[in-house]
Formats: sequence, C-alpha cells, structure tokens
Amino acid sequence: ELVESAHASGLLTAGRDALIPGAAGVPATALGPHATRALAQELFGGRVGTGLLNLPLALRLVDAGVGDPRLESYLIEQAGSEEPSRAVVVLYAAVRAGAGADALMPARAEAAAAAGDLATAERLTDRLLEQAATLTGEELRAAVRVAASVAAQRGMLGRSADLYEWLGPDRAGADVPTGAAVLLAAGRPDAAAKMRAGATAGAPTSATAAAQLLEAGLRESVGGDGRIAMNSLSRALAVRDGSGRAPVQPVSVESVTALLCLHAGELAHARTVLARSGPDTRHALLSAWSTLLGGDLTTAAASAEQLSAGVQHQRDLLFLHGLRVGLARRHGDRASLAVAWDAARSVVAEYSVDLLSLLPLGELWLAAVRLGEPERIAHPVAQARDLLTVLGEPPLWGATLHWYGVQAAIAANRPADLVPHARALAVAGQSTAYAAALARAGNAWLRVLQNEVDPDRIREAAEDLARIGLPWDGARLAGEAALRVPDTREATTLLQIARLVRQPSTGAATMSADTARGVGDGHAQPGKKPGISGSPLSEREAEVADLVVSGLTYREVGNRLYISAKTVEHHVARIRRRLGAGSRSELIGMLRAIGHGDGSERARTDQNGGRPACP
Repeated sequence: ELVESAHASGLLTAGRDALIPGAAGVPATALGPHATRALAQELFGGRVGTGLLNLPLALRLVDAGVGDPRLESYLIEQAGSEEPSRAVVVLYAAVRAGAGADALMPARAEAAAAAGDLATAERLTDRLLEQAATLTGEELRAAVRVAASVAAQRGMLGRSADLYEWLGPDRAGADVPTGAAVLLAAGRPDAAAKMRAGATAGAPTSATAAAQLLEAGLRESVGGDGRIAMNSLSRALAVRDGSGRAPVQPVSVESVTALLCLHAGELAHARTVLARSGPDTRHALLSAWSTLLGGDLTTAAASAEQLSAGVQHQRDLLFLHGLRVGLARRHGDRASLAVAWDAARSVVAEYSVDLLSLLPLGELWLAAVRLGEPERIAHPVAQARDLLTVLGEPPLWGATLHWYGVQAAIAANRPADLVPHARALAVAGQSTAYAAALARAGNAWLRVLQNEVDPDRIREAAEDLARIGLPWDGARLAGEAALRVPDTREATTLLQIARLVRQPSTGAATMSADTARGVGDGHAQPGKKPGISGSPLSEREAEVADLVVSGLTYREVGNRLYISAKTVEHHVARIRRRLGAGSRSELIGMLRAIGHGDGSERARTDQNGGRPACP
C-alpha cells in the first residue's frame, strides 16, 4: 500500500522502486547518514535473503554506504556477465563495498583493456608486475596477458614478446600457446620454440584448446602448409565460438585468420570470418581492407569514413591510414595521397613492425615512394624484410610485401630494385598458387620495364591478378604495358584488357586476346546499348562524358579508362560535333541535361572483378 501510494504521488519513478531525482536526497536529510545506512543495510538483507537483489539496486546500496561480503561477491559475479565498460563500474563498486583492491586488480585491468581504456589497464598491470613475487601463478599470467594486449594495441608487439620472454615457459602455464604465438608474430621463432618446449599439460578447457589451435595455425602458416594452417585456425574459431566471451588477447584468432586470408587472396573467406565475429573496430577495418584489395573502392571509402571516429589506438590507426592511402593511390589522386600519407607518418614512426602489420606497411611504403619520401619509411621496411628473413621467408605472409616491393621499384623507376622481390616471389610461388600468380605478374612487370611487351603474357598475368583478388593491380599492369608498345592495335588490345579486368560486369578475367581485339577500338559495338538510355553517345563516349562533367582533366580521364589523353581529347571533340555544342561550358551543360555526370559509371567501375584462390 505504501509503494502504491508513493507511485500515485509521483515520488517513485515509473516501473521502479526508486525515488525521482528531486526527492532522492530527502531520506538522508530526514534520517541522517547513520540511519540511512542502517536502513539500506536492512533493505540489502531483505533482498539478498529472498533472491530479489538486482544490479541497479546493488550499486545504489554501495552509494548508500552498505558494506557486506555478500554484496562484494554479488557485484564481482555480475561483473563477469556485463559489457567491459559496465564491468569496470561494477568492479570499482565491489572495491567500494569492501572487496580487496589488490585482489580485484587483475579483473579490473582486464575490464579496462577490453573497454579500450589502455591507460588504466597499463597503470594497473604495472602495479601488478611490480609485486610479481606476491601474485599467484594465475594472477601473474593474467597481468602479463593484459599488459601484452595493451602493448599490441599500441603497436608494440615487440614489447608484448618481451613480457612473455620475461614470464618464461615455467610460469606461463596455460598461456604458453598465447606466448608462443606472440613471440612468433614478433619475429622471434627461437624464443617461440623454447616457450612451446616448456609447455605443461593444463586443463583441456575450450579457451586452452582455442589458444593451442591458434598457435598451431600461425606456426603452420609461417613454416608449413597453408591449408593445414587454415584448418587449425578454422577449428580455433569453432572452439572459441562455444566458449563464451573471450578474455583480451594480444593476438586474436579472428584477426590472424582474416589477415592470412587477405595475404592469400581469400577475400570472401576473410569477410565470412569477420562477419561471424560480432561488432569490433579491428574486424571492421580488416573487412574494409578486403573490399579495398578486391577493387570495391566505393564501399572501402564508406567504411573508412564510418570507422574514422572510433579508431583510437596505434595498431588500428596503422590499418586505417593504410586504407586511406590505398584508396587515394587507386583513385590516382596525388593531392589526396599526400594528405593521407602526411597523416600516417607519425603512426609509422612509432610502430614496431610485426608479422601482422605487413599489409598496411606495404601500402604506406608504396605511397612514400610515389611521393618521393622513401627515406621516411625505409627503417620499418628494413625491419619487415629482416623479420621475414628470420622467419625463413614464409610465402603466405611474405608474398604480399614482396609484391608491394615490386610496385615500389616500378614507382621509383628502379628496375634493379624489383629483381630481389621478383626472385622472392618466384621461390614463394613454389609453395602457393597466390605467390605463383604474383611471381608471374612481377616477371611481366620486369619485362614491361625493359620494353619487352608480350600481349598474351600481359593478359595472362592481368587475369591471374584478377583471379586472386587483385583486379586493380591487373588493370594497372595491362594499362602500363599499353603505353610501351608501338603497335596501335596491340596497345588498344591491352587497354581493353585493363578495362575488362577492372570491370566485372564485362566478364573480366575470362576473355581471350582475340575477344579483346574485337572490342578494343573504344566505339559502340553492334547491338550494344549506349551508356545512358536515350543518350546519342556510344558507351565509351558516355564514360568519357561522365568523367569530363565531373571535372577531371583529359589525363585523369585517360588514367581512369586506360586510354591516352589524346584519345580522350578526340572523344570530346567527337561528342561536341555530335551534340552541336559551341563551347566547352555549353558542352558540359548539354551533357548534364541528358543525364551524364551522376556518378553511376564511376560506381560501376569500382566493383570487385577478382575471384579469390586457395593458397
């Protein structure tokens, strides 16, 4: 009756037995602090005895000054099922309720790290490590794991490796697989082997099984068979899915699996892995990378824009900056490339290179070379190459960096620098189909730079690149080759190959050279629809019109369509005659009036023309 009366008077909030804000201070004022605490203690006793205690009430009881071991236990238990940011609040409340601050420090550090509060997590783990001699084995392992995770997010996997080397196999216990995986990813295979050799059998929990499979998969990807590696990692994902919320880790099975897929051209598999892992900034970044590598620049750009505000830590920033640089480079926008590279330089300078950061490093390397600043990234690139050497030049991981090396040599116009990367790709090609395709493309590039252009060889290399998920790279190879052949017909054929490889809707990666020659003159073919329904222009003229209306120069239009600036000029002159335009401004207005320049053609050419291939 009292509660109903209070609800009727408006003193209690709707649906809850809580005073409205305006009345919240009345009991303490009327009763005094001692009586208020006594009343809160009595309320707690009644609720906990009947099983009616809930978390909001428990937190309010802590605020009221209730201290009881049963309240501490309740809050600690509830923290385990809360989201990380909420768990931080609940664990702090447990300390205020009387729980030992030192005893809860490992759990608070883990919750802070999971919530992204790296400063708090680092402060707490530093305090724990300073008193390592007083910690239990489980507490020490947790402190090292969280500290290593914080270091990894800060882009310092080398420090994570230092922590596990300090811990050693004797104290690592169930965390031996995690430590071995970190050491291997940091480029310390001997230390990783020593860590594994000291492993002792622990409880066969799901978490332990997932960690063991992750380490086995990563080790196999470095020194064994890619198919076996992917099998181990897939099983780790399956075990992890059934083990509930995972603790924070320096390297996650989802990230390692997705990155291995990206390094092997398995773009669809990478997206599948990341889609099942739930919302996570790092996973969303890797998914955006899969669209970038596949040539879907529109989706990749939208993802980069959406993720920008949520990316805070160095590891994710490296991937975000690499994504932005990659987009600018593929669009041929030197001004945007310079802006993206300038924003990335501080992150590059602070980053500790590891096996899992080679992809964005390669993209940033190529950007620095294109902008004439290779010295700014020379040291990280040297670190990456040393790391691959120490690991025995693993083909699954190294092929991608060597492919960037091929392109960097091309951009710098230094054919001699291309040779060691082409050789490394040739060796890797003996182990994986992906590396073999890159090796053939690298060899084709070298011949192009030497002005030895074989259209059939170029077509095969370009189609290979499209098939392994790199349509943009294939199109660029064919386009560059077209500029170096004296024969107009062969140049037209290569430009058409470039265009078809880049545009999946035209059946790229499956056409013959004869087919390319048959449609390579850039004019509308019999039975073909014009670019816009009702437009008097041919399909190629419609493409040129769209880009000219959008404000691009003839050279920029030519780069987009893989034709020369002179050919663009001829197309524009023909369009002016056909439409009867007296001036350029009049031409632009007439083209807009009939529907050109709405961006539809550009969106179409940004789709993925490649099909991933197994390692």
